Amino acid sequence: MIKTFVNILVLITIILIAYFMVVNKKSIDQPDWENPAVLSINREEPKAHFFHYESEDLALSGNPEKSHYYQSLNGQWKFHYALNPESRPLDFMKREFDVTQWDDIDVPGSWEMQGWSVPIYLDEEYPFPPEPPSVPHDYNRVGSYRRNFLLSGDWLTRDIFIQFDGVRSAFYLWINGQFIGYSQDSKTPAEFDITDFVVTGENTVSVQVYRFSDGSYLEGQDTWRISGIERDVFIRAQPKVRVSDYAVIAGLDSAYQNGQFELLIDLFNNTSDTVDVLIRGKLTRLDNPQLSVLTFDREIKCSK
Repeated sequence: MIKTFVNILVLITIILIAYFMVVNKKSIDQPDWENPAVLSINREEPKAHFFHYESEDLALSGNPEKSHYYQSLNGQWKFHYALNPESRPLDFMKREFDVTQWDDIDVPGSWEMQGWSVPIYLDEEYPFPPEPPSVPHDYNRVGSYRRNFLLSGDWLTRDIFIQFDGVRSAFYLWINGQFIGYSQDSKTPAEFDITDFVVTGENTVSVQVYRFSDGSYLEGQDTWRISGIERDVFIRAQPKVRVSDYAVIAGLDSAYQNGQFELLIDLFNNTSDTVDVLIRGKLTRLDNPQLSVLTFDREIKCSK
């Protein structure tokens, strides 16, 4: 009896090991856009929405476009439309690849609304036979985008990032022909550090977008199914020593009479030195930003 039980246990163990080996191999063999274990590659961690301005006056304007260290990449890009992944261009990210004969497309914007393919409206259904995490290979449209941008030399004294505020459904990114990363999650920003890949003068950004990914299963809802770079794209240069994230905790005391305010700040130092940092905060009125109701200073030593 004991021997039989042991044999059964060994058999179950062998079956489980074989199963997980098959699952693991399948996961390795799957492309990123069909692999639930891959949501991004080299993408920055999510953080609070804010911008590093050069001055208090610029910060009060609340408009990043006024900053010297912000550059919008919205506008016309060169565009190639492929019916499926097999027919997508493979070398278009190389700087010597000629895209002058490609069409132009407006960014941000969905390619279905600009003459490529058709938008699909569905409520609860998927636009393809559901077999998660797989999506169709024969009609999974792929859009390849490319454009150039210029950087002045003073940008290269800072850390440089590119941000896509919304791309549906999944995309790969290259700068100057070098692979940067991958992202899916259509309605949240995707930010990448491109500091080591850009040069003074002209640079090239290349993006390849897949209409469907395994993330499409989580994004099925009562809406139009459209594709492409749907929201703003921009680059920005941030100080080597900077606020990398923050959180504000605000509430009332137990008597509901006095406000309580707490500010949590993450500092990042991308230099080899320990730096003295002065954190200066100012709480202003919403209806009068020039009027301060609370100020504070804090000196901190920030190491790498």
